[in-house]
Amino acid sequence: MTEHTFGWSALIDSAPSKGRILLVEDEKDTRLAIQRLVTRLGHTVKAAASAEEADEWMTSERFDLCLLDIELPRMSGIEFLQWAMKRDPEMAVIMLTGVDAPEVAVECLDAGARTYLVKPVELTFLKVAIRDALAMRALLVERNELLAADS
Repeated sequence: MTEHTFGWSALIDSAPSKGRILLVEDEKDTRLAIQRLVTRLGHTVKAAASAEEADEWMTSERFDLCLLDIELPRMSGIEFLQWAMKRDPEMAVIMLTGVDAPEVAVECLDAGARTYLVKPVELTFLKVAIRDALAMRALLVERNELLAADS
């Protein structure tokens, strides 16, 4: 290894401390509680109660991260995840769900989610998951910018 090697701890340390986050959660009390927690962590949060409302937010703004419930009305969180990844492939997604099922978690990760957290989510785990997702997104954006500059 050279002195210019950038390791995982340096990547995590360089994670943006503030992100633009879209929260998609249909249960009002849960949505408000998560929005308060994430705002307290220093992030800007827009909240949506449905996939349709989240689509409206994504039409008007770009987000660094989406906190996405799996069980939504009219469209599953997994369907929304797949759609959102096509619409904004650089947006990181963390699944937040009451469904503790390994096969569903694997399906979400295969579809592009960064991680899968089961509610109720411990604040420390949420904070670490957000930090990881924002760090990986920043790395992806930097990579894409370098590729664009080279072409």
